[in-house]
Amino acid sequence: MSSADGVPPSSDAPVRCLDGVRVVELTTGIAGPYAARFLADQGAAVVKVEPPRGDPYRSDPGFQAVSRNKRSVVLDGVEWERAPLPVGTTGPPASLPGILRPTAATLDTPTLSQLLAAADVVFVPDGPTASAVRAVAPGVVIISCPTWGDEGPYATRAGTPSQVAAVTGIGWNQISYSEGPVELVVPLASYGAGMLGAMAAAAGLYARRAHGAAHVYTVSEVSGSGAMQIGDFEVPEMAGLDRDGSCPLGSAGRLPVYRLFRAADDRWMFVACGTYPFYVAMLRAIGREDLLEDERFPNPPWGLLDLEPLAEITPILEDAFAARPLDDWLEIFSAHDVPCQPAQTREEFIASPLAAANGLVTTVAHPELGAVRTPAQPMWIDGCDEVELRPAPRLGEHTRDVQAEIDEGAWPAQTAPASAAGGEAPLRGVNAVDLSSFIAGPVITRHLAMLGAEVTKIEQPGGDPFRVLGPYFNGWNQSKRSICLNLKDTAEHAVMAQLVADADLIVENFRPGVAARLGVSDDDLRRIRPDAVLVKSPGYGRDPSMADVPAFDPLLQALGGIMAAQGGDDEPVFLTVPVHDAATPMIAAFGVLCSLYRRLGDGEGRTVRTSLTQTVMAAQAAEFVQYPGRPEAETGGMDYRGAGADRTYVEIPGADGPEWVWHQTTPEGTSDLPVERRGFVGSQVAIENSHVVEFGETEWGPMTQLGSLIGGIGVTMRRAPFLDEHHGEIDAELTARQSAATQPAAAD
Repeated sequence: MSSADGVPPSSDAPVRCLDGVRVVELTTGIAGPYAARFLADQGAAVVKVEPPRGDPYRSDPGFQAVSRNKRSVVLDGVEWERAPLPVGTTGPPASLPGILRPTAATLDTPTLSQLLAAADVVFVPDGPTASAVRAVAPGVVIISCPTWGDEGPYATRAGTPSQVAAVTGIGWNQISYSEGPVELVVPLASYGAGMLGAMAAAAGLYARRAHGAAHVYTVSEVSGSGAMQIGDFEVPEMAGLDRDGSCPLGSAGRLPVYRLFRAADDRWMFVACGTYPFYVAMLRAIGREDLLEDERFPNPPWGLLDLEPLAEITPILEDAFAARPLDDWLEIFSAHDVPCQPAQTREEFIASPLAAANGLVTTVAHPELGAVRTPAQPMWIDGCDEVELRPAPRLGEHTRDVQAEIDEGAWPAQTAPASAAGGEAPLRGVNAVDLSSFIAGPVITRHLAMLGAEVTKIEQPGGDPFRVLGPYFNGWNQSKRSICLNLKDTAEHAVMAQLVADADLIVENFRPGVAARLGVSDDDLRRIRPDAVLVKSPGYGRDPSMADVPAFDPLLQALGGIMAAQGGDDEPVFLTVPVHDAATPMIAAFGVLCSLYRRLGDGEGRTVRTSLTQTVMAAQAAEFVQYPGRPEAETGGMDYRGAGADRTYVEIPGADGPEWVWHQTTPEGTSDLPVERRGFVGSQVAIENSHVVEFGETEWGPMTQLGSLIGGIGVTMRRAPFLDEHHGEIDAELTARQSAATQPAAAD
């Protein structure tokens, strides 16, 4: 293996999980390049092959975030085209431009074909390009990144992040004061697709090394949208019905104790009392313990969603919070362990001790733009050095260097693998133990199960506290087995230890000190399984002053500036998409896959460290980029419809009443795409691409939910387990294993 410059690394060179991995990027825009950048951040050498005029996204400040740590080449003889419109395509898809891609014929040009044949991973814009690459590079892992997936009338079409958000439910699902879709000012589907694409690439590398197979996996921006809406569901009584776009509390939140509040000094905070203990703590903090016995408020906190208790308790709480300034409330709530954080701007977040403690602010010197602030790497892997950040390359900056390397023989072709067929789970044979609760932790192992890992969820007596959220819990915990163990009991702790002894990876998200008290600290787990990959995901990362502070997605939405940006000059907006709870698991899963890949080479276990705080900048990668003269990032407003007449949601007359479309004019033309009003699982483009699955029997009845989000994996997602459903099955397996281990060896 060789370094990015074709020189074998020295013994004292930095160590990263993907050292020696070569990546060729043939994609443009955000999703594919962002996926490749994740690999570059872990040591992979990425060559970005661009059209003669460059990636169109170069004109956006976000290019500096998604294309750092890469080299750019423009190759003679490589022609680019827009994918043609299939014959017979009509309606909205016909108004969209084709996907931008290199022509199949020119992939066989000498320089490009040698790059492709020598690569470990190639990111391509669509399925036909993937097939053409396979013809010249039989040993490469291929990640296909079509905007709309491989199936349906949109399949060959390009699309903007806003168009994807409209068609896959993000716009309509956003809570608002008025009935109608809301344009989000951050391209969440594109970022989600980038993170998912990085996962797919790392899974492909693992599968090639572990199983001798080089596969093609498909990750679209539709699947990225699904990943950011993880947990979305439809039950029979919702079938065919529009989701509620408006909300009694507007964009502050749906639950009266899990929402934004205005303080006496006109500043805003988010209070996140999603469990009964936090609800009790909040009432004590505001001096209203009397409400605990009030019959108007049954089954708090989630029982307060019903309209009558919501209408009664909302003015009580709003009046209470309006009586003191924000800083007073932050001090009071801190003393009472009430989850609460202020709604800040991005610049306030950047200037905060929290950002400094996590090393989130990095600056690189760009030869044309000057000092460029760019998001730091969103995770750490123990035992691996961080990559020194380099600025995004100028167009064609490295063409001569790469050509010279090829001429010198530094890009030898890969050996063809034993198999290049799809449909085989990359993580088959991998065992995972999930000790986590709530959302972000369980979704890590949900994604690894999607890739074929066998996941055992160990729950404390009473179960994961978020089982009360019913169908959402089912989405966050698909394809796992459940066993309920009291880790304070010696015998049951021993069962946990047996499961850990057979685990390749272990995920936990206990608050500080809890893991040690339960005997599942890092040291405890390493004594049992030294080479396991561990995942640690404290909410506030490396900030010791925040170690004991509760962390939930909307608290980081508030701190990280996304609420303020969406609200613009109006009040901040609580995003319905669980930004950090959705993105952090993908980043963590990518880290796990990189670590498993590296373990195949050196046999070492590693610890992957992520946090909701690190994800703040990863989920706003372009928006946090800053340099002299940078255009202002887009901001929204109350029930924000769009940036202007050429880019906005529009209500139009329809046969069955008013309808909404996303209207957008780009250099390639004007399109009006229908707004999906039934959520991601009701989106036709998601259904056509097999991202939706029906469960006939769950703990909460039959339902439709997100399924697999990566094409070519071949794993069918299963419903979440009932509490302790597999205890007997797991006990029997452990007993059989012990029995086999104690049997005398057979005589020769």
